[in-house]
Amino acid sequence: MSRLQKIYNYAEPNLFLVVIMGGLGYPLYYWVWEFLFPQPYENVWLRLFCSASALLLAFRHSLPRYLKRYLPHYYLFAIGLCLPFFFFYMMLMNNWSDVWVLSFMSSIFIHILLVHDTRVMFMQVVISLVLAGGAAYFASNGTIELAHKASFIPIFGFTYVFGNLFYFRNQTEHEAKVSIAKSFGAGIAHEMRNPLSALLSSFEVMRSVVPNSNSSYRHSYHLNAQEIQTMNDIIDDSMKVIWAGNETIDLLLTSIDKNRVSTSTFCKHRAKLVLENAVTSYAYKNESERRAVHIEIDEDFEYLGSDTLLKYVVYNLLKNAFRHRGTGKFSITIRSKKTSDGYSLLVKDTGLGIEPELIKNIFEDFYTTGKNGTFGLGLSFCKKVMTSFGGKIKCRSTQGKWTEFELQFPHYTSNKITHIKRELMKSKSLLYIGQAHSLIQEKLSEVSSQTELALKTVSMEEASEYEEHQFEYNLIVIDGRLDRQGWAFMSRLEGKLSFTEARIAFLHDPMDTRNLYFQRYVAIELFEWQQFFEQTANSLDYLMFDQLKQVESLPAYNEISTQRTVMIVDDNHSLRSITSIMLEKQGLHVLQAENGQVALDKLKQESVDLILMDIEMPVLDGLTTTRMIRDSNEEYASIPIVGYTGDKSEETIIKINEFGMNDYIVKPTPKDELIDKVASWI
Repeated sequence: MSRLQKIYNYAEPNLFLVVIMGGLGYPLYYWVWEFLFPQPYENVWLRLFCSASALLLAFRHSLPRYLKRYLPHYYLFAIGLCLPFFFFYMMLMNNWSDVWVLSFMSSIFIHILLVHDTRVMFMQVVISLVLAGGAAYFASNGTIELAHKASFIPIFGFTYVFGNLFYFRNQTEHEAKVSIAKSFGAGIAHEMRNPLSALLSSFEVMRSVVPNSNSSYRHSYHLNAQEIQTMNDIIDDSMKVIWAGNETIDLLLTSIDKNRVSTSTFCKHRAKLVLENAVTSYAYKNESERRAVHIEIDEDFEYLGSDTLLKYVVYNLLKNAFRHRGTGKFSITIRSKKTSDGYSLLVKDTGLGIEPELIKNIFEDFYTTGKNGTFGLGLSFCKKVMTSFGGKIKCRSTQGKWTEFELQFPHYTSNKITHIKRELMKSKSLLYIGQAHSLIQEKLSEVSSQTELALKTVSMEEASEYEEHQFEYNLIVIDGRLDRQGWAFMSRLEGKLSFTEARIAFLHDPMDTRNLYFQRYVAIELFEWQQFFEQTANSLDYLMFDQLKQVESLPAYNEISTQRTVMIVDDNHSLRSITSIMLEKQGLHVLQAENGQVALDKLKQESVDLILMDIEMPVLDGLTTTRMIRDSNEEYASIPIVGYTGDKSEETIIKINEFGMNDYIVKPTPKDELIDKVASWI
């Protein structure tokens, strides 16, 4: 199936041409060969059948979800029918005429372009030619000669074999380049996450050592209250930078092979708040640069998109403005205005300006104005960001005086935003935890079929048996009308939801005052059951795309049992050391190993209760080490192993489970989350 899906995905951009070529070409050439240049044999019904087969592909996006999974099969059927079967059959029925020999040769080239997989293409050719030969033999009552001009057969075979091989080599080289680009990006991410993890852990240790402004022990330090508050502010700001950097890494990595920005985190934002945050957090070189930027937001507005991406756009515009500031008095003004179809943010500077002949090219990839240290990717990515928001970016300038960039956003309630939401819903997933065939489940099924939202329903008992990695959904809706047994299952479920990135909605009866313990672990959105039932579509839109209410986080109530031993296996010395400090402060005994082989040696000498295992390490990686531990006949074969990884892609999570790890945690990890995860296993 993966092979067929790959063929279909590769051909998808050309399917419009396939529809035009097949849908119109077969009827058109019936007129050509029947009336303009008459041939001995024609078959209008076969042509119409081939035409209809091609035209059906025009409606592929309108098919229901359960039929779309069969599109690769249908595509190969349609290509086999319309190319090798049809042209070989017509060539036989026309007694190998020159016209149809050349036509069959042309079909070979098109066939190679549309089905590039050698094995699938040759299976398709053999089946199609056999069926076409049989059909021609019976249609002519056995009068045709299947090998009338056998001298052409080696030519056809040569064309199929070497045409496919040459094309396959080109395709393989192209995929290799894409793979290198992905690997390069993944390598950068891996190398960046380790120092970021170490930095984050360092700040966590600083926070555990440096008292806050309310600490009764602060006078035992040579720091006054103001200095303590300043240091805590620095820690908070630095952590925000780290999280923003990791989010940017995720966004850029998801865009490597798509030539577009990732839309997976899009939700509603207030432009003024995001803009002020961007201007405040920008890395100014000095105080004069900071004073040069002025914000005049008269019209605040809502937009659908990513706050990180909009900040990225603002950062780029500020950076470009400062780079072209000139020597005179300089300022940057950012203001908003309402337009006929939405809102605009105007970023205007009094710098050198841009030459008129350059403006039309500045949003193209790799286009630069000749400044050193630039690669021409900033403004092109800004254009992709604004396009993904449903908007535009424009530039106006007077050389030597000023430059103004206009970021145009559509109304949040516009048809354009509604269309973007509808497309985003197709890629989102919903887990409903409740009774099948209940009123809520039927409502969710109805909305799911309308929006193509992937819906899965499980009972509370089934959900309580899930592993943590099985809650990887965009939204989880829990029916909170529970009996005593249901609440018992809920108590089992609550801890497992602590590490999911899904938004969680809990449908409850306002009269039920039962304490929701799992609010200590996750931010939840409480919904009255009746309100959700009556306004299901609007409620899902809110849960998927609105910024949810901020719920004050409660401290995690997992406690770590002392006299337990944890082994940290990671090739990053700083990360091992700092993580050890945090765990030792909880009363744990911590062992360290720099790779899997050292970990195996220590397991033979020490009794260990839990292993935190990095995935990528020299000598022996984490996955292989885990497999060796599980396959051993030693006492430590069943020890809990938690993957400690910077890669949370679906492929990695699948491998983590396949190789025998019990759980995983993503670098960089805040102290509370790390301790809570360790506590849940020991």
